[in-house]
This record gives sequence, structure tokens and C-alpha cells, in this order.
Amino acid sequence: MQHNIWILAILLLPYLASAEIEVADTKGRKMNVEVLSYTEGNSSTRIQRTADGAIFDVKLSLFDAESQAKIKQSAPKVRADLNASVSVGRRRERIGSSSYMKRQTLTATVKVVNKSMKINFLDGTGTLLLVARQTKRYADDDADYGKILSIQTFTPIIHSGGTFEWDAKPVETKYDSDKDRSNIGGWEYYGWVLVIQDTDDTVVAVETNIGNLQKETRADPSIGKIFAELEEDELVKKNLSKLYD
Repeated sequence: MQHNIWILAILLLPYLASAEIEVADTKGRKMNVEVLSYTEGNSSTRIQRTADGAIFDVKLSLFDAESQAKIKQSAPKVRADLNASVSVGRRRERIGSSSYMKRQTLTATVKVVNKSMKINFLDGTGTLLLVARQTKRYADDDADYGKILSIQTFTPIIHSGGTFEWDAKPVETKYDSDKDRSNIGGWEYYGWVLVIQDTDDTVVAVETNIGNLQKETRADPSIGKIFAELEEDELVKKNLSKLYD
């Protein structure tokens, strides 16, 4: 029996975090509850009655206007499950008659899929960083660092189960393509970082094609907030920390 009680306690742990509030239905009947969740997409809420622990899944419209506001405010934040990707196109051409100096034009398309079937994502912010690497590193080992080539922001509006696409403005860069000690430098495209944040700045999704950052962002997505706060033309190390503090 004691064993079963412990199992029940463990199962209820996720539901014990919200504060108790008094709510009333549209007929004026009152009860004290804890709000376990609120799903904006279908205006439904899960509540637990504090008198006996009973759990109910009901429509928000069951409650009066004041109680509806209380429930929305008290509910733990349930965030959309977003799957984000970026495709980058690169067009390279010679500068004048030079065989080694190149002009590179970058185009980028962001695609975000909302895998949640009941949760919309309507008010967040997306930040796309394009990162370049100094080509002078071939001539000087101390010149192996990067630069934030471009930072562009957008507002992804994605209803539950929907898809959002956005095209960034083209970005141009120049660099010496010789991979030897004669390299005079420049900025060659290296990779991208995409950060999507909710209205409270919480990182909902962070993706990158930069190898050494992939493991870090998967282990701790919140570091995406640091990336989103970088500035265009800022010099950075391989982990995107600032080269000069």
C-alpha cells in the first residue's frame, strides 16, 4: 500500500507547482483549484480541485471572465514544439581579373515547423546569424577567428501544426581564396546559427550547422540567448564568445 502511495505522489509531482486560486463558473459556482495547464490553441485547461485532488479537463469558456483571466495567468507556460532549419545558397565570383580574390553572395531561407497540434506560436522572435571566418589564418595562425557577418531578425507566426518560411536579405562578403602563406585575408562564410525565442526571451529552439556548437546548443539551448545578443561585425572565437571583452 505504501509503495502505491509513493507511485501516486511521483505521478502528481508535475501538477503541484501552481498556486491555488479561487474560480467560478458562469453560473457563479466557486471552487479552489490549481491550474495544471492551459492550451491556447483550443482554449482548454486542466485543473485540479484542491478539496479532493480531482483533475478535470475543461473548456475555458466554462468559467466567468475574471476566472478565465486568473487561469491564464496561473497556468504553467506550455511552449510550442518547433523544428527549425536553414538552407544557405552561396554564389562565388572573381573580383576583377584576380584569380584569388573572391566575392561571395549568400542567400538564406529559414523554415520552422510547429509540431504541436494544440499550441500556437504567434508572438516570438527569430534571429539568424551568418558567421564568417578570417582567411588570413592560412598565413597567420593567430588570425584564426570569426566575425558575425550578418544578424537578421524576423517574427515567426506559426499556428499549431503549421509551417513558416522566411527569406533573409542577401549578404555579400569578400576574401582571399588562396590557402597558403600568401593569403591577405578576408571573410569567408563559415556557418549559421538560428535562435527562436518566446515573448519572455526563453529560447524555444536553437539550431546551427557549426560543428563545435551543435553539441553545446543541444546540451544547453539557453546559450542561444547569448548568440542572439551578439552584434553585427563583432569578432568572435570558434565558440562564438567575443574575441575581445
